[in-house]
Amino acid sequence: MAVEMNETTKVAVLGGGGFVGRHVVEILRARGIEPVVPRTAQGWDFRDPTNTARFFDANKPEIVINCAAHQGGLAYQRIHPAQIYRDNMLMGLNTLHEAWRCGARKYVNVVAACSYPGYVDGILSEDNYWDGPLHETVIAYGFTKKAQVVQGQCYRREHGFKSVHLIMTNLYGPHEHFHPDRSHGLAALLRKFVEAKRDGSPNVVVWGTGKPVREWLFVKDAAQAIVAAADCYEGEEPLNVSLAGGLTITELAELIKDIVGYGGEIVYDLDKPDGAMVKTFTNDRIKKALGWTPQTTMKDGISMTLQWLLENWESATAK
Repeated sequence: MAVEMNETTKVAVLGGGGFVGRHVVEILRARGIEPVVPRTAQGWDFRDPTNTARFFDANKPEIVINCAAHQGGLAYQRIHPAQIYRDNMLMGLNTLHEAWRCGARKYVNVVAACSYPGYVDGILSEDNYWDGPLHETVIAYGFTKKAQVVQGQCYRREHGFKSVHLIMTNLYGPHEHFHPDRSHGLAALLRKFVEAKRDGSPNVVVWGTGKPVREWLFVKDAAQAIVAAADCYEGEEPLNVSLAGGLTITELAELIKDIVGYGGEIVYDLDKPDGAMVKTFTNDRIKKALGWTPQTTMKDGISMTLQWLLENWESATAK
């Protein structure tokens, strides 16, 4: 497979200071590529079409990697659906359009797994992506990500512009949000166990029965897939970036309990819903297209995440 990027390639990483984007930036820098990383503090606001056009005119990137997003956990999405919808829709519309207008060679877009149909159980492949409506709890965010896939397909068909879309399974790792309002999934559970150990709490409450199966991918593995796609993937259809397997919530909780060193009990709140009993994603296509496979075990990934969290507790748990 031809490698598209080198030290002279102009690369822009949108959202390069965020959870996923900063790991993409680290990988590029390790390869000798110094990307442009726009910051809100510098005055860049991709919700504004004029501001977005000015950024692209000033920098003329050849490769655009879009990791920018406004998101949070389920509670945050329930409180701020309009803001989440508007911000993400505008950022997607403006950045892809300007990448095309300014002559970029490729736009690599990070898509959330919540853009998959929300009421389907099982192991989901890319063929299932258009099979039904999104889950009502994440529709504001998930719909905007699916809309970006549609926008990319439209620009490819009308303008011949190459955009590729990578559907991330649940991610975890250093630099994730750990505040109760913004965290979700593994991060929220890890914080619970750390706090329970610190406070001497006799138990940690886990929602539901603990039987549902989910998967979590270490963020650095996801970032490697994003860079690989920027190098050599040109397909129109999105690719899953996933483990192709998962753990029950109970297995995850027990693993986190062991890594944290918490001595209390795990208690299940059976009044809370389980959701889909199995929701994982295939990765056959990305393996074939990019030769990518995840490298980090759950134990190692959680251990690295815990170390980062403890070293950065104040900033990691800030709202």
